Amino acid sequence: MKPAQHNELMKTRLPKMNTAKSSSWLTTDKRTESILRNALDGTPINQQDAEHLLSLPEDSTAAALLRSVGNYMARKRFSNTAFLLGQIGVDMAPCDGGCAFCAFAKPHTTIQPSTLSTEEVIARCEGFARGGAQGVFIMTMHRFGFDWFLNLCASVRKAIPAELQILANVGDLELSQLTTLREAGISGAYHVCRLREGVDTRMSPVQRRATIERILEAGLDWYNSCEPIGPEHTARELVEQIWLGVELPCRQHAAMRRFPVPGSPLFAKGQISLARLAQIVAVIALATLARRNLASIAVHESNVIGLLSGANALYPEAGEPRAEEQDPNWREDGFTSALWRQSKEITTADCRAMLALAGFGFGPSIRPSLGRHHFGSPESSRSSLPPSQDSHSFTVKHS
Repeated sequence: MKPAQHNELMKTRLPKMNTAKSSSWLTTDKRTESILRNALDGTPINQQDAEHLLSLPEDSTAAALLRSVGNYMARKRFSNTAFLLGQIGVDMAPCDGGCAFCAFAKPHTTIQPSTLSTEEVIARCEGFARGGAQGVFIMTMHRFGFDWFLNLCASVRKAIPAELQILANVGDLELSQLTTLREAGISGAYHVCRLREGVDTRMSPVQRRATIERILEAGLDWYNSCEPIGPEHTARELVEQIWLGVELPCRQHAAMRRFPVPGSPLFAKGQISLARLAQIVAVIALATLARRNLASIAVHESNVIGLLSGANALYPEAGEPRAEEQDPNWREDGFTSALWRQSKEITTADCRAMLALAGFGFGPSIRPSLGRHHFGSPESSRSSLPPSQDSHSFTVKHS
């Protein structure tokens, strides 16, 4: 990133703190307290509640209280279990999707076409398995060769540990194609009708939702996310996007902030803070309380604040390194979300460290199991919660 671009980004990256000397900054309103008390009793928030909570200033006491309740309810709901799901971009090229936020969009990308070999994909999957991941997203551009992708996934499925799930993150597909992928050993698919779909992208929101419905009809697990979130998105927009994963049975919900890609049309709009991202995670946690099919809530990019606000899943970008990858001259092809952050990949070891810092305890080794790993038992998790949280008691000053 050029110095001028970096300076411009830093101007927009951090929110302005509320510097008012009034004690009102340290208060919360009766409506917020009522919503959160009901959530602590197990009542999911509705869309109006969610819009109110997303309208709270991210640096307010009320928003901090929201994140605390989201954290408590998620840990109770998921028994303090955590998930790691890796990601491998197996091919990259200038993309016809033309998304205004994406590093691959044909109108502004400098990416050159590249494809990983089957052997390399298998090796990376094995690295994720060694690092404790439960599954791996195999990612392509919006347009891709279906037969090539099917053969790749079938070959990978035969070669990797049976407990490591293969998950697709690809463009829109027909029902017959999704059914074929399931028969080849694909467990689920990540597919999102993104914020301002059809405005910031060249894709149809109707078609994106139709693919989601086909994923479910094909018997695949559906992985959803509220993304890519930027400072310009309103509380109402966020609620509408989140609620697709409330109305339809997703296996995982998530929140992901947009990284400003230099040269892209949305670069100048900047980036939301981790506190704002965590606030959105907490709303997702409380909106999905009644969704029994939901196994986890992810935050991306991986960070501890999100794990302390309702998330229990992370997306590592690299597994445990092989010996040759320790060489400083080692060069990798393919892509992960580290590409548009222009930073080092977040590894499974990094994610395990974050889980430990956030109180998702685990031993020195992670033993694979089908579907998920349990980082600590429900009993030990409950006993580690502060008594004031465990009794659902909190005292606030009303404005």
